[in-house]
This record gives sequence, C-alpha cells and structure tokens, in this order.
Amino acid sequence: MPAADKIYLRSRVDNNTIITLEIEDKIQWHPAFCSAMELELREYKKYLSYEREHNLGKMPLKIDFLVIRKNPGVTIKNDIGDFFLGNNIFEYKSPGDDMNIGTFYKALSYACLYKSEAGNVSEILDMDITVSLVREQKPVILLEQLAEKYEVIKKADGIYRISGLLFPIQILATGELDPKTHVWVTSLTRTIDRIRTQRLLNSCSELEDDEDRRNADSVVNVTSEANIELFKRMIQEGDQMCEELKELLAPEIMEFKIRLADKDAKLADNAVKLADKDAEIAKLKKMLTDAGIKI
Repeated sequence: MPAADKIYLRSRVDNNTIITLEIEDKIQWHPAFCSAMELELREYKKYLSYEREHNLGKMPLKIDFLVIRKNPGVTIKNDIGDFFLGNNIFEYKSPGDDMNIGTFYKALSYACLYKSEAGNVSEILDMDITVSLVREQKPVILLEQLAEKYEVIKKADGIYRISGLLFPIQILATGELDPKTHVWVTSLTRTIDRIRTQRLLNSCSELEDDEDRRNADSVVNVTSEANIELFKRMIQEGDQMCEELKELLAPEIMEFKIRLADKDAKLADNAVKLADKDAEIAKLKKMLTDAGIKI
C-alpha cells in the first residue's frame, strides 16, 4: 500500500532558515475514488464489475489500483468510459500527489503484470486492456514528454488519450472535467465551493439504490473531511442543505470531524511554535559561542 499523503507546514525562523513540518493526511481518497467511479458509471452497473485492490506476484504485492471489467459487446456512452475494453485499470493520485513519467510507466507495468498473471494468458489479449491515470491537476510536463514520442489527443476537457503504446491509455485531469456531468469524481478535491457542494448533495438525494447511496456516503464523507471548514460554516450558518446531508453526515459524526479538525490545527500550531522556540534557543547558543562564552 502506498504511504499516507503528507501535508507540509513551513515556518520561517530567520532570513536564511525555513523549518518544514510533515503532518500525515489520513483522508482515504482511493476508496472514495472507487465509489465515485461506480457512481459515474452506475447506468451500466449490470455490465461492469469492480476490483478495488489487486495482488500482483506470487508473493502478494497488494496494489490499490482499480480494475473495472466490462462485459463483451457492451458500449459505454460516457466520455470517461467510452474507450473501455474488457479489463480497465485505473491508477488514482490523491490531490497534491505528483504524476510524472515514472507514474506513467509504473501503471503500464501494472497492466503488463496483470496480463501475464491471467490463468490463460490468451484470455486477456493486449487489445483487451486499457489504462487510465487520474489526477486532479493536469500533469502538464508528463503530457509534453509523451507528446514528443506518441500521439496525444485531447478528447474532451480533462480527458487526454495517448495512442501508440501497448495499451490504449488516457489521462484524466478531474479538475478540468465538467463538474455538472461528472459530479462524483470532481467532488474529490480540497477546493470544493458551495455551489458544487449543493450539486453533490442534490445528486445524493436523487439516488434510490442502496449500493449507490453507500458509495455516495463514501464520497461525501471524504469531501467533508477535505473541506471541513466549508462544511463547518455551512452547518453553523444554517446553510440550506438537503436532508440527505443530515443522513450522510449525522450531527454527532460531523461534530466529531469539526472537533478533530480543530484539534489537528492546534497541534500543528503548537508544533510550529515549538520549532520556533527550538530554533531561537539554537540561535542564542550560537551567539554565545561566537562571543566566546561557554555554555
């Protein structure tokens, strides 16, 4: 499993020194992304199956890429899934995570291993696998590097298709996708606003299937954790929210999240103050040493 995301805080001690503090980000982005994809493609749920984790190798290497398997002969009329084949591998990067040429070839290696480990290799042909790399921000440098060797076509806002490799590949920049068409995946961000939040909640209210509602619960919970201040203001100000929010985020759960966020903020502030104090002590010791005073 990949290491937890990190949030970095910087504190300036003097004109020449900056102390960087790491705080673990415990938001579970990958499960929420899998839920969001199931909701994006829920119209085709009877033709698709999902594997949220996959073991590669005889000594299991558990990789949290998403595999979506599609029934033969089914056409997906969705601009994310319209190029789906039988086996479709998704590599998802959390907001702020890097996506570079190494990420690209790592995803290709997953696809190659996935193919080679089929019970009957001939059952999973090269042309029956697609690879999708997903990130909120457009990976500009990566796309420029790929365009030097392969054909890169912008299929739609936020959707870039690359041809000329072993497998059909697309790169999805969710921050560029139409937030009205792709409510679920575009909600997985740290910068959602009230309008998009209300659209998300309205979409939740339209769901009738229990499995869909569980997936929506996953998306909304991660979105609220990543945007706790906005959700806190909306609740405290009595913002007009649909009843589904009250069901998805029970008052005691939301109150716990708010208290936890406040506690984390205080801990981070205390850590910065402690770092400032340690740096100041070190600075004073150096001044005394330079003045010939033994400590």
